[in-house]
Amino acid sequence: MNRFVSRLGAAGPLRSVPTHSVRASTRWLQSRHSHQRIPLPYNVEEGMGNFLPPSSLKMVAVDYQQGLLDRLNDEVKDTVLQNKSVAQTVIEAALEPSKVLAYNYASEALNNSFFLQCLKPPAAGFDSNEHEMDLWFSQKVKHHFGSLEQLKSNFSSTALGMFGPGWVWLVCDETANLAVYPTFGTGTLLIRSKKDVYEDKKIPIPVIGSEPPYIAPTTPHDLNPKPTSPASGLSHRPNPLHPSTPSRTFSSSSAPLSSLSVTANSLENAGVPSAEGYVAPSKIGQTLYPLLCVSVHEHAWVSAGYGVWGKEEYMKRFWSVVDWKQVSAHFKKFAPNSRGRA
Repeated sequence: MNRFVSRLGAAGPLRSVPTHSVRASTRWLQSRHSHQRIPLPYNVEEGMGNFLPPSSLKMVAVDYQQGLLDRLNDEVKDTVLQNKSVAQTVIEAALEPSKVLAYNYASEALNNSFFLQCLKPPAAGFDSNEHEMDLWFSQKVKHHFGSLEQLKSNFSSTALGMFGPGWVWLVCDETANLAVYPTFGTGTLLIRSKKDVYEDKKIPIPVIGSEPPYIAPTTPHDLNPKPTSPASGLSHRPNPLHPSTPSRTFSSSSAPLSSLSVTANSLENAGVPSAEGYVAPSKIGQTLYPLLCVSVHEHAWVSAGYGVWGKEEYMKRFWSVVDWKQVSAHFKKFAPNSRGRA
């Protein structure tokens, strides 16, 4: 407000400014930094294909998201976080136990927004958006999971294995390795841990942390898995929760390194072949990037009419509305130098 008054004063006497103009400008300044919902590339009132009916999509995309942002605005009002972006609020609030509510609201809003941005109703005549997947990304999916169906199975079983709320992510690193990774509660992939954020002063946005992904066990050469249920399409029982989420690189993960790829390219060797030579194992998984995520919250599937125990059907229908064109674009952005590598 001081800058606003000073600027007006430089142009002429303050008394010459109409009172209603000052009040209007003051309201504009106060609301300028309020967090608002990001416009979605689809009409919420039309629902999201066979995944979420209009009322459910409105609850998740409008009511829930706006509720998070309203509470975040109230929480950061008149604090050092008031003019920060949602992402920066997550980072800075994670350092202060007294700002736990601001962290929770910001992190949940960030995750929910990313989830909504990854969805798109299929075009007329199509059951999904898989035909829009980039060929290069499709090849990488086959390289790391064996098939798109196996990726879906790993991803869905991770969601079904989560007892409480959270998020399941498809991630990549800068060397184009793909993996499935869960976060629990309001956890996000934007930061690694409070300790890491504090020590790393050059945290890129929206680059995410360096914890290793949880890799759902697979049978590398079983490309025609038998589903455990006609509704889920899962090739095996839901995996148990990961016992912990330690901050460590891929090379020290409890998951076998070979599970990162269903091909014979083992990451246990001295390096990984690349167009430029070799990628050191220490760089594999050092920084993870989000490509896709799904909300694992009871309110999402209950509001959609799937029932309290409807998570399995919810996950089955989720795949029909994944915006694979957007996911492919994320992959090309975060792993631009991996094209041409097997």
